[in-house]
Amino acid sequence: MTLSGNNHKAIRLVLFGTMCFLTLLCIVAVVKNDIFRDRYLCLVTVSLVLGLIFLTMLSGYLLLKTEEPVRPMRYFMLFLLNVYSATFFFALSCSFYRIPGYARQFTILCTLSYCFGMSVYLTLWLYQKQFLEKSVMTCLITVLISAAVAIYAALLILNLSRPILFRVTEQGVFSDRVTDYISVIISVFCLLLLFIAAFSSNLSRNRKFSSLCCVFLPALSGTLSLNQDVLSWSIYLWGILSLIVVLPLCLIFFYTYDELENDVLKHEKELTRLRISAMISQMQPHFLSNSLAVIAALCEEDPKLAAEATNAFSNYLRENMDFADKSNPISFSEELNHIQTYVWLEKLRFPNKLNVEYEISSTAFPVPALSVQPMVENAIKHGICKSKAGGTVRISSFESSLFYCVTVSDDGTGFDVRKTIDDSKRHLGINNTRYRIREMMGGSLEIVSTPGEGTTVTIRIPK
Repeated sequence: MTLSGNNHKAIRLVLFGTMCFLTLLCIVAVVKNDIFRDRYLCLVTVSLVLGLIFLTMLSGYLLLKTEEPVRPMRYFMLFLLNVYSATFFFALSCSFYRIPGYARQFTILCTLSYCFGMSVYLTLWLYQKQFLEKSVMTCLITVLISAAVAIYAALLILNLSRPILFRVTEQGVFSDRVTDYISVIISVFCLLLLFIAAFSSNLSRNRKFSSLCCVFLPALSGTLSLNQDVLSWSIYLWGILSLIVVLPLCLIFFYTYDELENDVLKHEKELTRLRISAMISQMQPHFLSNSLAVIAALCEEDPKLAAEATNAFSNYLRENMDFADKSNPISFSEELNHIQTYVWLEKLRFPNKLNVEYEISSTAFPVPALSVQPMVENAIKHGICKSKAGGTVRISSFESSLFYCVTVSDDGTGFDVRKTIDDSKRHLGINNTRYRIREMMGGSLEIVSTPGEGTTVTIRIPK
């Protein structure tokens, strides 16, 4: 059942009204059957009734306030309804405790309470699973917990005719001839699966710790105190409060913490995207005026080549603008096509001075848009063009077991990498490119240069 949208508001109102009615019915039943006849029974029953009121108010608040709950909140509501059902039947069974002649009613109410109590682990897991990535592990745990709850339900049905989990005497009390170890074993088994799922996941350390505090510890406390022969009533009451009050409140905290963490991550990603967009928008080609001058000269000398150069120049500008709008990585093959267009235009300016060689063995990997092209531009402008004899730029790509690598090398003038010029556009472009490679791909950009010998830029992209 999906409790979302205006079309389901009536259903939510009916559900909340039903919970209010059942809570009132339970209060009337426990008062009518005189829960004050036993001091400890009174404490337990009052705790259960107060828990029912708390769960009713909490469920009502979430059902009526949330217009369109996201998926984790829907499973949290399902969890609350499950806990409410277990608490309701538990409170009703307490009202019949130690009253002769009500053994059958007491047995049925206890059976329902036990069934919903064990189903709490299934709904708790369905809620917790929303914060984990889907994997073989999560599917396996879903099957195991579902199977454990189904087996326990079957044992409860069988218990109605043959005592396995518990037996109620004609005096309306639990018989000490039946010791319930099965409930403890299945409960601990389900909790262990929840623990394994949380700590074998890709959650951060903080998220794992909050899961331990918010989910595992309250559930374990309730399980051990409610399913064993306890030595003190204080432990018994703490178990009730852990499952009914502490666990729902902790889950709300866990959900709120997750939402806050997601909001922070989205904010950081948006800031990174805006910063990357600003960086790309600043990367205007330095050769615009020179290219137009070359094309103007070709119009008289070689009109056919001028038309070809005009088309290439137009394609280059269009690709540059398209890349500036992309905050996501692009294929290296797209970046390479853009580089080849740029190199072809530069060769028109320096036909006898510039030589470019390609050694491409891998193109099927992502790179940030306009990350390799500025390195080629630097090699031509600052390496080859500053050398009187010209030189060669080599562009290569290959892959290793861990990385995809792109290198841009030249045999031009080179420079001293230890001397940084803060106001140099060259260094600004390198720093911007290095930042985008690190933030977008988790990669690196390294520069090795020797004055008079040349420069090599190596970009590594993790697989």
